[in-house]
Order: sequence, then structure tokens, then C-alpha cells
Amino acid sequence: MVDIIVTVICVLAGCLLCFRGYKLFRVSLGIAGGIVGFILGRLFIQLTSQSIHWNDVASLIVVLAFALGFGVLAFTLYMKALVAVATIICAFWFYDDFNALFSEISSPILRIVLPFGAGILAGLLIGVIVYFAQKWTICLFTSFVGARIISSAVTPLLWSGIFSKETSGIIEHQLLGADIEFNYTLIRIIVLVAFCAAGLTIQLKRRKK
Repeated sequence: MVDIIVTVICVLAGCLLCFRGYKLFRVSLGIAGGIVGFILGRLFIQLTSQSIHWNDVASLIVVLAFALGFGVLAFTLYMKALVAVATIICAFWFYDDFNALFSEISSPILRIVLPFGAGILAGLLIGVIVYFAQKWTICLFTSFVGARIISSAVTPLLWSGIFSKETSGIIEHQLLGADIEFNYTLIRIIVLVAFCAAGLTIQLKRRKK
């Protein structure tokens, strides 16, 4: 039940960001801040799991509290929070998507620090560009973030509705190579590109009117 609620919320928030991000940029930034809070809430639970036994209800309350708190903070601070929000989101997503590329590094600390560091640098760059750039950059940023949220939420559902996990793994290994260990990589990229392109096109058209 919790997974269904989170999926629905993610899809709705992603659609708002993807297709109305520029028009409602302050609200969109608040949603992005909520995503940051969600990420940090999950991280907090993971870091304290050895000393605290978190059940499903308690975990949901903590994650929602983090998400709501950071969402309100980002909405209140508005552009002042943009660089920080972009940095944290990009750092987490880069680590989540590409940490397997660093799996051959012997040092466990470097396997965490390097992908997070690359994500932080990318997030800082993106945040600064969006902060100072023209309106179309904001449209692109919000379209991408919205599409990324949507792809993360619906990709497992689409894969499970078409292929079994074993079959999808075989297909990805055949097309992407044996070294690629990501589940749902192909369909996630397809969904991400499709929604990002659609969101950017719709936002630019609306901006011109």
C-alpha cells in the first residue's frame, strides 16, 4: 500500500514538474526540495537502522516529515535554495544510477565518494546555470527532473507488465553488455527521454503564448 501511494505521488509530482515546471517554478522547486527531503529521510533511516528498529509506519512518517520540511524550506527560500537542491538531487541520482561503474575500485570509501563527488560537481554546475541562465534552461531543468521522477516510478511497473525480471536482465545484458548490472536501464532511458522531450516541448510552447 505504501509503495502504491509513493508511486502515485511521484508520478503526479513528476508530471507537474515536467509539464508545468517553468510556469509554477516556485512550486516546482518546493517539490524538488521535497525530493531532497525524501532522499535524506531514507539516508537517515539507513544510518540509524542499527540502533533504531524502524517499522514501515515509523519509516513512512520520518520520510514524509523530511520531505515536507525540506519542501517547505525550498519553497520559502525559493531561488536561494536552487543550487543546494540541484546539487543534492544530482549527487544522489548519479550515485544511484552509476555507482556500479565504480565497483572495481578496491577502496569501499572511494566507491562511495567518487560517484557522489561527480554528482555534486554536476549538481553545482546545473544549479548555477539554471540560476543565472535564460528561461528555456529552467524549462529544460524542470522537464528533466520531472521526467526522471516519472521514469523511476513507472519503469518497474512497465517492465513487470511486459517481462519477468530474469527476461529483462537477459535483454539488457544482450543489448548493453555483460558488465551492465542495472535493472530496467533501457526502459528507464526511453521513458526519461520521451517525457523530457514532451515536457520541454510543451513548456516552451506555453512560454511563447
